[in-house]
Amino acid sequence: MAAVSARLSELADDALALLGAAAVAVRVFDRDGDLEPVALAGRNAAALVAGPDEPVAPARGRWRRREHAGAGEVESHPILSGTGRRLGWLTFERGASAEPSSRLAETALRLVLAQAAAVLEHHELAARVSAQDDLLLDRLDQLRTSEQALRVAFEESVVGMAMLSLDAADPGRCLRANDALCRLTGRPREELVTGEFERFTHPDDRGPTASAMRRAMAGRRTPFRTEKRLLRADGSSCWVRVTTTPLFDDDDRPLYALAQVEDLSQRAEREVEFAARLDPLTGTLNSAALEQGLVETVQRAHRIGTGCAVLVAELAGWQELAGGDQQLADRLQVALARRLQTTLRGSDVISRVGDNQFVIIAEEVGPEQAEAVAGRLEQALAVPESIDGRQFPMAVNLGLSVLSDGPGDDAGQSVTLLAQARTALEQSRAGGGSHVLYLSDGARPAVATSRTLYAHPDWLGRPNR
Repeated sequence: MAAVSARLSELADDALALLGAAAVAVRVFDRDGDLEPVALAGRNAAALVAGPDEPVAPARGRWRRREHAGAGEVESHPILSGTGRRLGWLTFERGASAEPSSRLAETALRLVLAQAAAVLEHHELAARVSAQDDLLLDRLDQLRTSEQALRVAFEESVVGMAMLSLDAADPGRCLRANDALCRLTGRPREELVTGEFERFTHPDDRGPTASAMRRAMAGRRTPFRTEKRLLRADGSSCWVRVTTTPLFDDDDRPLYALAQVEDLSQRAEREVEFAARLDPLTGTLNSAALEQGLVETVQRAHRIGTGCAVLVAELAGWQELAGGDQQLADRLQVALARRLQTTLRGSDVISRVGDNQFVIIAEEVGPEQAEAVAGRLEQALAVPESIDGRQFPMAVNLGLSVLSDGPGDDAGQSVTLLAQARTALEQSRAGGGSHVLYLSDGARPAVATSRTLYAHPDWLGRPNR
């Protein structure tokens, strides 16, 4: 705005002579729409800005309409843009020699107003261009940032990725390939980007991918997913899942297709490994997975300073309920596992460690929270299970142990924790389901109002329920 003020100040000085004026003032609108004086010239020019915001109002004091103005009086004229938008006001006091009706005076006035409008319009245009330049620079910075993020995500991804051409003259050519794709195919990047990527697909699987590329080139934006065999450099093949997403510019012209190549052989290996950790009957973890999971839980409890608990549950009178029917016995086990899964928290780990015995690992719990877990189980298992129209009671014996030792031998403490819970379970079983409170100095019976058993030194002297 400083440059505009300087240019308008020069114009105000010129207007003194051109208009035969004694004083000249130029006022423009600021961002809030208020008039702001930016140029003054002549004697007592400051007094010209003391009038009303709309100085062409009916005559009042020294402020008069132009056709009534004479020597020593003041008149104002709007400075208008080429489209008729008001930019400001030119106010001047007529000198003694001014001739308001002369053709020369009218021409001079129009000239001054036109010059003032040109200065203001040029300033607005420059401001808009500058703002657009700043916006463009911001967008360029954002574009560079997003491109860098995309490049990092592309190159560092553990999933094989490739950019494929959608150019009608060279469709399917590999434009870029990341390191994960090079490792998956066993081929250097230079080989991957020297031609159509589809040539590395098993011949029997090439049809669907070619069809998807044609649809993308025709403007179809829907991602395409297929499973096929990919040829490795050593002559072997592997099953992969390829998700191809076409990308378009703002004019809906196809840019390229982004292909993500997932190695299904690794997934199959992980699925086999995971399946080896599951109990085939109930789908819970098996005893092999329990040992590792319990050690890891104890380690986390020591690291973050929270407790953990182990609860051992078994269905009371299981053999009598099944009556020697192994199929019914299995269904009872599945029913108990389902009850445990729907009652416990999602973070609790359930393992089936043998016929009619489940171990639950509860993280971030102390004695009070562990008691609440056992209480929820007792309540949920109080409802009989219906199998083939028969009602089977789901009463269980429960043994509970809460971690009490500080950091140390995590593996040894996990073994002790499980052993304490099983000792409590044996006392419950021997007592016909009575409440047994397991303490660090042994076990003693309590009133038969609960089957929950505890092992924690902080609970010494706790009154029995």
